[in-house]
Amino acid sequence: MTSAQINPLTTLPGNSDIPSPSVPLDVWTPLAWDDFIQITEQPEHRQHKAYYYKGQMRIETMPTGADHAKAHAVLAFLLGLFGMLKNIPLDPRDACSYRKTNADEFQPDLSYYIADSANAIPDGTRIVSLDEYPHPDLVIEVSDTMLLDDMGEKRLQYEDLRIPEYWIWDVKNTKVIAFAVTPEGASQQIRLSNVLPNFSLDLLEEALRRIKAEGQSAVGAWFMEQLR
Repeated sequence: MTSAQINPLTTLPGNSDIPSPSVPLDVWTPLAWDDFIQITEQPEHRQHKAYYYKGQMRIETMPTGADHAKAHAVLAFLLGLFGMLKNIPLDPRDACSYRKTNADEFQPDLSYYIADSANAIPDGTRIVSLDEYPHPDLVIEVSDTMLLDDMGEKRLQYEDLRIPEYWIWDVKNTKVIAFAVTPEGASQQIRLSNVLPNFSLDLLEEALRRIKAEGQSAVGAWFMEQLR
């Protein structure tokens, strides 16, 4: 068995005598929707991220690298400071699953409902059904080793779903890559956020760079001064 496969003797739910095939990780694989749902419900995939787009699934290993984890935490911290200082309601979600039946599933590193939509999802919701609830206003992927995919299939999926903004934090190059998506599905790169009014992505990028030398508390204080 390679490192990119699940044990082929793992069984599907409700079919304890029927072995499931190997499940490739970190690649897009053609698969029927119902089979995708069965795979994501297996215990060994509960700690994996799951994506489904245009008849393909991607079961993604949860990143455990220190750089990825640090960037993830700091992004949430800085956006929280911005919302607090600007009095903008934010409803953040960490690795939340979103599902549109028979069509889409995605699990970004961070996602936000903002301002008027901040209370859109009731407490106790396990998987956010996009058949019932609105999509998030902002999704963020922290890209340590998967930049090509974050810039490729995931970007196309978020455009097709008309998610207003999609940000990528490129950990290795210490760069924020951000896109605004129109209601028609066209996208363009931005340096000022629309969903977080006048939020400068240049400022966010600088803060994330400073973290390496100064630490979170010092950068948080500096960041707040820039916002006043």
